[in-house]
Amino acid sequence: MVLEILVPILMGALLKGADKFSEGVLSAVEETAEKGAASVFARLKAWWSSDKSAAEDLGKFEEEPDIYAPVIEARLVKKLTAEPQRQAEFAAIFETMGSQIEVFQTIARAHGITGAKVEELLRGSVNVHQRIDDASDVVGVDVKKMGA
Repeated sequence: MVLEILVPILMGALLKGADKFSEGVLSAVEETAEKGAASVFARLKAWWSSDKSAAEDLGKFEEEPDIYAPVIEARLVKKLTAEPQRQAEFAAIFETMGSQIEVFQTIARAHGITGAKVEELLRGSVNVHQRIDDASDVVGVDVKKMGA
C-alpha cells in the first residue's frame, strides 16, 4: 500500500478516534470503529514514544485534532517513508479490516431514500445512520453481493 493511500487512511482513523475521545459516549455501532481507531492511535503512541517532539504533537492532536492534523500527517509521511516496515504493518492492519463505509443522513422529508447502495462487498462493514422526520420508501443499506 503506497503512502498516498495509507496516510489518508491513517489520518481518517486518527481523526475518528480524536472525535470520539472528545465526545465521551459511543453508540454500539460506533464502538467497533472506535476500537480500531484507538488501536491505531495506541500503535502510533508506542512507535513515537522515543521521539519527544512527535509524542508531544500526538498528545496535542488528542486535545485539538483540527489544529494538529496537518502536523501529524506530515510526521506520518516522513516517518513511514523512513521506516518501510511500519508502512507494511499499518497497511496489513487496514487490509484485514476490509472496506469501511459510513453514511450519515439527516432528513426532514423524503420519499425513496437509500442510505447506501453497494454492488459488492467482500469484507468490511457498512454503517448507515439515518435521522428522518417524515419519510416513506426508506432503505438503510441495499447490498447486491456480500462476502466471497
